[in-house]
Amino acid sequence: MTSRIGAGVIATVAVALLVTACGGSGVGDPEGVADSDGDIEVAFDLPDYFPSDFYLPPEMTIKSVTRVESAGMIALTGTFESGDPAAIQEKMVSGLREAGYELLVDDDIAVFVRNGVGRVRVRTSVFLGELTLSVDIDSWTDDQLDEMRNQFAEEITVPGRATAELGDERLDADGECILRGSSRSFHAEDVSITIQIDETKDPVYVYADVTMPDGKVFTIDAAEPSDYDSSPKQLSATGEMAEYNNEAAGTVPFSITATCDG
Repeated sequence: MTSRIGAGVIATVAVALLVTACGGSGVGDPEGVADSDGDIEVAFDLPDYFPSDFYLPPEMTIKSVTRVESAGMIALTGTFESGDPAAIQEKMVSGLREAGYELLVDDDIAVFVRNGVGRVRVRTSVFLGELTLSVDIDSWTDDQLDEMRNQFAEEITVPGRATAELGDERLDADGECILRGSSRSFHAEDVSITIQIDETKDPVYVYADVTMPDGKVFTIDAAEPSDYDSSPKQLSATGEMAEYNNEAAGTVPFSITATCDG
């Protein structure tokens, strides 16, 4: 249930949003409110724009659902007659994970991501004497969510090996792969071969260098596009390399393929 109000009271609604996001009991109008442009809207039952697959405990009473459309934000507040905050929070985390939401942080405030929904933050606490659940949903793009996944991804180091072909020369080297979400790299033990691919960047960051047995170092220009492939099992790149500090010598074709264990 919603109704509309004049733009002059938007500030009042914004204050109400902050209160309800922290676990308040709404702004007092049982019919709900919205600004005259339809940008800010407060409802007191579950509106159509709230994600249909979102888990909510059946014993919870919804106090308010606030949407700020221009900011891509939804905030829900609900209360419980009784219960333990930690147990309710655990139930929320379990329910959202079962619904397909990806848990990134399981702390006082649990953080989830879901493509098509956005970033979700959930907190259960006692606020003004009431056992309160607060939910904040930010409508981030899938690219933004992938970047966040990468930030929270665990860094894994596994053994690897690589082959580099530079002109008519071929090098093979053992080393290690460092894998963190969509950011992956291989570094040879003897520093002869390096390849780094970070798909969270736009454009994708691709870097490679090769150190030849005679000590000459060849690198690619990371600002120039290169053909690449990247997965937790294998990294590869092809293109042109130039000798470090000797660009006058021109470029030579290269290809590097690194295979990662695990």
